[in-house]
Amino acid sequence: SLGAYHSCALIASGKVMCWGSNGDGQLGDGTNTQRLSPVQVSGISTATSIGLGGYHSCALLLSGKVMCWGYNVHGQLGDGTTNNKRTTPVMVSGITTATTIGVGFDHSCAILADGKVMCWGLNWGGGLGDGTTTDSAIPVEVQGTFTATSIAVGKGHTCALLAAGAVACWGSNGSGQIGDGTTTQRLSPVQVSGITTATRLSLGDYHSCALLTDGKVMCWGFNDDGQLGDGTNISKAFSVEVLGISTATNIGLGGYHSCTVLIGGKVMCWGLNDNGQLGDGSTS
Repeated sequence: SLGAYHSCALIASGKVMCWGSNGDGQLGDGTNTQRLSPVQVSGISTATSIGLGGYHSCALLLSGKVMCWGYNVHGQLGDGTTNNKRTTPVMVSGITTATTIGVGFDHSCAILADGKVMCWGLNWGGGLGDGTTTDSAIPVEVQGTFTATSIAVGKGHTCALLAAGAVACWGSNGSGQIGDGTTTQRLSPVQVSGITTATRLSLGDYHSCALLTDGKVMCWGFNDDGQLGDGTNISKAFSVEVLGISTATNIGLGGYHSCTVLIGGKVMCWGLNDNGQLGDGSTS
C-alpha cells in the first residue's frame, strides 16, 4: 500500500513492514527517522490487510480490531485524540468486528461484520458520512441503511460497494466525484448513477472508478488530466466508460491518474504523467 511519501507491505506472517518518509511516525517503528529500506511496524503480528493515507497508516487485525499510526492532527488514527503524531500503532476506538478497511488521505473507514460503515478523521467535505462536516477522532457511523462489501476512500469523499453491485458515495463533490449527476456536497450516502454491476472500487483525490463484472471500467469526477479515460479533459458528475478497456481484472487510482490490470497481466494507465506515473517512458 502507498501513502504520499511512504510505503508498507503486509507480510504473510501478519507483520507489517514500512519504508520511506517518517516525519509523522507513519512507518510505525517508534521513530521519526526516514527509512530507505523496510522496517517492522511495532506491535503488529496479526494483520490481515493494510491501508495508507497521506501521512498515516492503518492495519486490520485478525481479531477484527484496527490499529493506526502516524499523522493525527485531525483524529485520523481514531483513538480519541488529536495528538500531532503517533510513532507506534494505537487501537482505533470501539472497532472490534471490522472485516475491511479503507484509508484515505486524512480519513479512514471500516466495514463491520454487519455491513455497517464507520469512519473517522478529517471531515471537511463530509467524507465521514455522518451528516456533518465536523472532524471526529473516534469512529462515527455512516448514515443510511445499506450493506457494504468494500470501501474506498479519497481525499474528501468516500465510496462503498454495495452487496448487489451498486455504489454509494458521500463527501466532497466539487468535481462530480460522488457521481450522482450533481456537484453538490453530500453529507450522507447517495447512489452513483448508472452503476449496478461493480465488483471493485478505487478513488483518487477527486475522481472515482469502478470495475464492472464485464471487465469494463467506469469513472467519474475530476478530469483535467484525462484521468477518467473517456478521451476528454472535462470533469463528469456521472459515470463514463473508460475507452478501450474490456478485460480489466483490477483497478487502482493515484491522486490524478488511473490504472487497470487486464486479463493476461498487462497494465494500462491514463491521466496525469508529469512524473512518469503512467509508465510509458514519457512524462507527457
